[in-house]
Amino acid sequence: MRYFIVNLAVHLLVTILFVVLTCIRAGYNRRKKTKHVVTYFFPIAFALVAIVDIVLYTAPRLMDINSLINNNYYYHTGAVEDIGFMKNYFVIDGDYYYINPLRNKLTEGDVVRVKHTPYSLFTVDITTITEAEEPEESDSVTETV
Repeated sequence: MRYFIVNLAVHLLVTILFVVLTCIRAGYNRRKKTKHVVTYFFPIAFALVAIVDIVLYTAPRLMDINSLINNNYYYHTGAVEDIGFMKNYFVIDGDYYYINPLRNKLTEGDVVRVKHTPYSLFTVDITTITEAEEPEESDSVTETV
């Protein structure tokens, strides 16, 4: 869970940074100290980046704090379709599940059961499922009357 907390802290800092930059650049515009036309639009760009970071990363992680405290997790089983370039996420049935890249031992095609948080889909535990061998004919059970 340390990775989740560090990841949440980093996204909170990034969001705060872009909100502060938005306020600073808007202050320059209000005081008419903007020297170039392009820099006039920096507050809008910084605000858009902050909004995207809040919607995609920060807010879902903040909503998952309650689930982490109360140990309320969801489970999903499926085959791993794709693994991220930096191994910090993997894809099952089109959903992106985030994982600590230092502990990621998955390969594409593995059938896994994922224990994850409900909003940010941060992975708490992964269990690899092996296909059970089919019983041979001699092991089959027959009914008798």
